[in-house]
Amino acid sequence: MKLSFAQKAGYGVGALGKDMACGIVNTFLMFYFTDVVGLAPAFLGVLFMAARIWDAINDPMAGWLVDNTRGRMGKFRPWILAGTLSNSVVLLVLFSNPAIRGAGQYVFFSVVYILWGMTYTLEDIAYWSMIPALADDEAERNTISVIPRIFAAAGNVAVGSFGLAIVSAMGRVAPGALPTPEQQSRGFFWLAAFIAAIFIATNVVTVALVREQVVVTSDRKFKFREIFSTIAKNDQLVVIVAAMALYTLAINLTASLGIYWFKYDVGDERLYGTFYLAAGGAQVLAMLLFPAFAKRLSRRRVFVLSAILPVFGYAALYLVGKTAGSNIALMAAAGVVLFFGFGFSLVLTSVMLADAVDYGEWKLGIRSESIVFSMQTFMVKFAMALSGLVTGVGLAAFGFVANARQSQAALTGIRLLMFAVPIVLLAVSLLIYLRRYRLNGEYYARIKAELEERRNARG
Repeated sequence: MKLSFAQKAGYGVGALGKDMACGIVNTFLMFYFTDVVGLAPAFLGVLFMAARIWDAINDPMAGWLVDNTRGRMGKFRPWILAGTLSNSVVLLVLFSNPAIRGAGQYVFFSVVYILWGMTYTLEDIAYWSMIPALADDEAERNTISVIPRIFAAAGNVAVGSFGLAIVSAMGRVAPGALPTPEQQSRGFFWLAAFIAAIFIATNVVTVALVREQVVVTSDRKFKFREIFSTIAKNDQLVVIVAAMALYTLAINLTASLGIYWFKYDVGDERLYGTFYLAAGGAQVLAMLLFPAFAKRLSRRRVFVLSAILPVFGYAALYLVGKTAGSNIALMAAAGVVLFFGFGFSLVLTSVMLADAVDYGEWKLGIRSESIVFSMQTFMVKFAMALSGLVTGVGLAAFGFVANARQSQAALTGIRLLMFAVPIVLLAVSLLIYLRRYRLNGEYYARIKAELEERRNARG
């Protein structure tokens, strides 16, 4: 059974608010903490990494909770709704910047940040793990995977492109003036409130319009001790996690360091919005074109393209920054090449994980959508945390000082972290994929055929 256009759009729109909520944290939280709140970069790097160590346990547990849910609303929609409402509240608190100073300030933001990760996990795992339950056909699954990714990219692009402008407007910054930390504090709170409202509205639409279509009936529930064995024994899932975690880390380093590079190296943080708008548009275009590329080139070749294009984009952006100063047109052109590849990778992640659900059912005899897709949530948050750790510790090591003219060593550090490190990560990701990923062509077609036979035999 194929989903109607309204159902596909209803599912996809949930990613708009979800990824706006993730986007403000991924793009601006490090900057907000260092340049607005005044927390130490090195501490933040350690905090982000510690939170992800907890997520290594918490995210699969959340997947186990979703997979064991039974009820009239299915197993996904109740957690989409619960995660949305709780995460929206925590997001407001995270950007509230209360009048707490000293050690209490560090404790407050540490606790709230960890709570943000836990509540976001509930919604994100339930949302993305619906994909295998919405379609069993490969072409239909490709299409369904693209739609939420387009909405997600639109949410991220909107936050990255217009976030600082909204912060300045809500912070009442005079036209042409640079904002003060106090003005940015007020502006970030209202930006978070605006995003929380969109988050709730869009996910209510998803819950109202979308139902599970592919239901593998079983009264068997996952035992708690099976959570991590289900992950470890699915060798293709392990390959996907390894390759895409490195790829996602490269993307996140670009997102978190981009504003620092524009503010301190290029010399004008306001150019970041224009750059992100052009680059994000290319990312959305790549997602729209993904089904056509995958049909003509195969998914394997599209993955290779997704890893190679950003390398050229990074090189071009670095050269423009080095030789053409603040020429935003040339920077935007480099960003288009860079983010076009990123767009392919985001769709590929969802598609490959959906295939890993089928592979796990074929190999282990257990279908575990949410436990498998908990790895996507973990990858995203792990990449956010590791990029925060690398950014925070790296900036501190190179002598970065917030809201000040940077030394040559600090600028060199920003460039290395912004350009060189992501290129290396992309190369390693591609190597892992080419050597270890097997769910392509005849091998995967045989798996699908055998699964169909088993299901028909069970009646």
